[in-house]
Amino acid sequence: MEQLYLVAEAGGTRFAMSADTIGSVVPAPDVIPVPRAAPMVAGVAALRSNVITVIDTLAAIDGRPASVLRGQSLIVVNIVDFLYGLAVDEVHDVCECRELPEKLEGAFEPGWRRISLGVIEVEGHSVAVIDPSALISSSASRAA
Repeated sequence: MEQLYLVAEAGGTRFAMSADTIGSVVPAPDVIPVPRAAPMVAGVAALRSNVITVIDTLAAIDGRPASVLRGQSLIVVNIVDFLYGLAVDEVHDVCECRELPEKLEGAFEPGWRRISLGVIEVEGHSVAVIDPSALISSSASRAA
């Protein structure tokens, strides 16, 4: 059975997310900082009459402070009834893959391995498939 994946990029690394986990892809509106939030949280924003928490994907992976610019691409996901906008540098394409993700090998940094479900082949390159709930939960617990 074929699975659809959205291929995006953060910090020069391409990754994929199952299209089933994605609500939409939108440009970032104005982001309001939240005092004392975890370093990966850029703030909150209004999106279609909803408040979303904006996460800097790269900051969640490598621990740097969040930085999200107006107009930057946000991948909107719903995790346990909360909306998150995962900020990425670029959204590339949607691709189909027949195989399940394979085990992630050592070529990826620890932050990517922590949130990965494995790798798929996209245009002849290995691309990590990430779990957005692992990105949010493991980063939040690390910040606590």
